[in-house]
Amino acid sequence: MKNIIEKILKIDRRLIFLALTILLVFPIVRPLGLPNKNIGNEVKALYEKIESLPAGSFIMLSLDYDPATRPELHPQAVAVVKHALRKDLRVMILTLNAGATGLIDEIGERIPKDIAPAKKYGTDYVILPYQPNPVAIMTQMGMDLYQIYDKDRDGAPLREMPVMKGIRNVKDMQLGMCITGTALLDYWVAYTGDKFKMPFAGGTTAVSQIGYAPYLQTGQLKGLIGGMKGAADYELLINAKEKGTAGLDALSLAHIMVIGLIVVANIMMFWLKYL
Repeated sequence: MKNIIEKILKIDRRLIFLALTILLVFPIVRPLGLPNKNIGNEVKALYEKIESLPAGSFIMLSLDYDPATRPELHPQAVAVVKHALRKDLRVMILTLNAGATGLIDEIGERIPKDIAPAKKYGTDYVILPYQPNPVAIMTQMGMDLYQIYDKDRDGAPLREMPVMKGIRNVKDMQLGMCITGTALLDYWVAYTGDKFKMPFAGGTTAVSQIGYAPYLQTGQLKGLIGGMKGAADYELLINAKEKGTAGLDALSLAHIMVIGLIVVANIMMFWLKYL
């Protein structure tokens, strides 16, 4: 027995890495939807806010993240877009981060394919081009957004689109949301949410999430999605398993494996030393 334990303790670490890789890849390819009963209150608050909006309400989504934070933030954006369009809300997507344009294009391509095939561009949703100078954009959107966004990303007249009917500035919108790994959410809250009394929500990386607790407590944010866990929570609420669920499954399985190896290794060492 002692010889067997000693051989197990000397197992090639590359085999452990291989087992961990397989364990991580499987749920990413096919989300398992492991039990997730601890859904964050701030995620529920955003979900309930969108659920409470009547059909035809207008949501502005500022997707201000880049490929570096894609794993955490892109699943959040997809889930919110899917939920909003499922609820027959009008959605306007824009970005103040040049690195986000390709990721927004990806969402734009997915909407007619698998996010909301029944929805029509220009009628149910619209995508605006990238604009620099965030503070100027946020301030102007509180007065007349057509002064800075007269055309959509394809050059079509924005004001003439059915999706924009009755919308002149953020005061005509029912909800704004910024998903970002930067401080742009703070700017949106200050220059748009607070200044023009616009209900606002956010999506952030896990490491930044705790810093927005005061905004939630004061009501400046109506909800918040934090990191991949938040994305998985939101996917669970809308019953749509995607990358957030897959990522959380992979992390959970990896943690279980590592904890299991630590426990087994300590038991074996105890056995060798005292028995």
